[in-house]
Amino acid sequence: MLDDDDPYLVVAADKGTASFSDIANGIAEYYGFWLGDAFASAARPLRPQGDGHHRPGAWEAVKRHFRELGKDVQTEPFTVIGIGDMSGDVFGNGMLLSRHIHLVAAFDHRDVFIDPDPHPAKAFAERQRLFKLPRRHGPTMTRGLISKGGGVFSRTLKSVALTPEIQDLLGLTDDALTPPN
Repeated sequence: MLDDDDPYLVVAADKGTASFSDIANGIAEYYGFWLGDAFASAARPLRPQGDGHHRPGAWEAVKRHFRELGKDVQTEPFTVIGIGDMSGDVFGNGMLLSRHIHLVAAFDHRDVFIDPDPHPAKAFAERQRLFKLPRRHGPTMTRGLISKGGGVFSRTLKSVALTPEIQDLLGLTDDALTPPN
């Protein structure tokens, strides 16, 4: 049984620079979401006035979207599923702009990260640590900081076993998932 549709926001890197951005924008357009082309600010700390042609910036769009829904992302928790890594890209930058982000899942070209019940303060500190590292080549997050049942899974795996916590988070009953190909 599925619950009612939830409002959400697609925030992607600059159009044309990454295939994931184009896919996310295409999905948003297909379903008639207001955002259309979702520009994100550069991979450095955002300023309220935006940055060059990226004005007003992805984070300002996020704040406005949630403000219109009656939620303040600077003081209230909200859930995020993302595309990117924490090592200085647009996604990583955005994940440092609120201490109230509950990042439950993310993936990049190397790994899938799932944290079914993140601890906001510990997760924020870990995102800060990862953002300051040079381009990473290892796991997404320190595994000991990921909540029970979560993990970091290589995208090269032929199958990923789903813990009860991941099944609950994703609303699945499957014991494992395999890639589509």
